[in-house]
Amino acid sequence: MTIPAYNLRAIPLWAAVVPLVTINVCFVISAGLEHVSTCIPYLSGCASVSSTGRSAPESLIFRAGMLPTAVILAMFWHHCATFLELGGQKGRRLAALRVLGVIAALSLAVYVLTLGFEENPYRQLRRAGIIGFALSTFTAEVMLVVGYRPMRIAETEKLWRWLLVLCLALPLLQIFSEVLKWVGTPRRPTNNIVAWNAFVVASLYYAVVARIWWHHGFGGQFRINSSVEPKNTSTGRPTSPME
Repeated sequence: MTIPAYNLRAIPLWAAVVPLVTINVCFVISAGLEHVSTCIPYLSGCASVSSTGRSAPESLIFRAGMLPTAVILAMFWHHCATFLELGGQKGRRLAALRVLGVIAALSLAVYVLTLGFEENPYRQLRRAGIIGFALSTFTAEVMLVVGYRPMRIAETEKLWRWLLVLCLALPLLQIFSEVLKWVGTPRRPTNNIVAWNAFVVASLYYAVVARIWWHHGFGGQFRINSSVEPKNTSTGRPTSPME
């Protein structure tokens, strides 16, 4: 079974790299201009992710990186549903996965576009965007892990386990933050630490998905029959049984 040879693996790679690079570049610029404190935000939580995109000029970079990412994420989850469908998955869960991708994209766009405005309506919209993005993305990630489970091949067994671990890492980060708050750690820095590290977890998740697509040849030949031994090319890339 084959699909057209589009470079689909660039989509999860964008989702893995661009947002993480964007927030770190914006933080460095913000710290250099003394818009935020200089620190390691992943460990100290001295600055929120949002604070790196509130003031100019870093706000322009933040929007330039995040708004295209919103579109990329909608495309990513659409193709994840197609990936599961090519692997034999059926039902409303595929439509639900695509809908969740659209919700995540719109929520991220709302958050980015309202960032920097302090009026109450904008703050409420920004909060709704953050919550909508987090919930829809986490739900979609879990659905992909569950849906991909029966499609695993030998080369992706460990990768599937990594996806599972990364899904569990997000609620574990939240539990860890609640424990820190319970023992007296200030709420805001703790929330900031969780947010920064959640970006790392999400980036790793998308990178693992890109690798899984590579093993299946998603974007060229699509390998769905794990009972047939693949032939190896000179590059070591697993090929489809149909090749």
